[in-house]
Amino acid sequence: MLKRFLSLIRAEYMFVAAEIIRRKTILFSLILWPYIIMAFIVLLGSSMGGMSHFQQKIGTNPVLFFITGSFLLIVSLIFFDEISSRFWYDEFIGTLPYIIIAPTSKTMLALAMGFPRLIINVLVGLSSLIPVYFILKSFPGLIEALVVIALSIFSALTFSTLAIIFSSLVLISGGGWRVLSILRPLIMLISGVLYPRFLLPLTIKFFTIIFPLANSVEVIQLFLVQGGLTAYSLMLLGLATAFALLYAPISIGSLRTWEHRVLVKGAKT
Repeated sequence: MLKRFLSLIRAEYMFVAAEIIRRKTILFSLILWPYIIMAFIVLLGSSMGGMSHFQQKIGTNPVLFFITGSFLLIVSLIFFDEISSRFWYDEFIGTLPYIIIAPTSKTMLALAMGFPRLIINVLVGLSSLIPVYFILKSFPGLIEALVVIALSIFSALTFSTLAIIFSSLVLISGGGWRVLSILRPLIMLISGVLYPRFLLPLTIKFFTIIFPLANSVEVIQLFLVQGGLTAYSLMLLGLATAFALLYAPISIGSLRTWEHRVLVKGAKT
């Protein structure tokens, strides 16, 4: 099974690499995206209150906070974006019947879809995190950047099972981009990628604690403020892992439900 899964990842990686080579603007946009988001938010925030005010209230440099949040944004949602858009696109161009009749597990295929872009986005993300961390924090910043990247990969992996469930909702609903455009901002809002989650009231935190990505994001934000991993941070990492495992059978069931609906509906070419 592992050999088959690795072969799927290799095939997906070749597909993604070919797309990036063919459309080099994708690579360029991936490199610039974190800087654009960070610059927009910092400039907008500076017009309302100085950067020193943000650092006083939050406890970390706003440039570090938002460049990290922008990087988290492109890494953490990769599984949701890939699975929901790829299967929907396959249906749109008429290749979905061939994927459905293939003997490969659709859950295994869905997970394999996200890994190549995750790897590429992480490698590209090195060009955004490491320079900024090094400029602001010198050599200790390099270690912090690597820790943040490792935690970002963890957040993407622990969110993958819930991402499959959300992607299945997009596919089952038949709404395509309309449903995707509703769920994506909702996921961003709940996870707190671009705002300090640790300042939220406990009542709101309680309702989002079942969201693995929210727990991982809070760990990264606390790491930026405190400069290390505390017992509370380790507890959040444990919760993220536990809920990711809890959602695994549900994600398999939801994807099978979508697959069954496609089989009942018949080929659409």
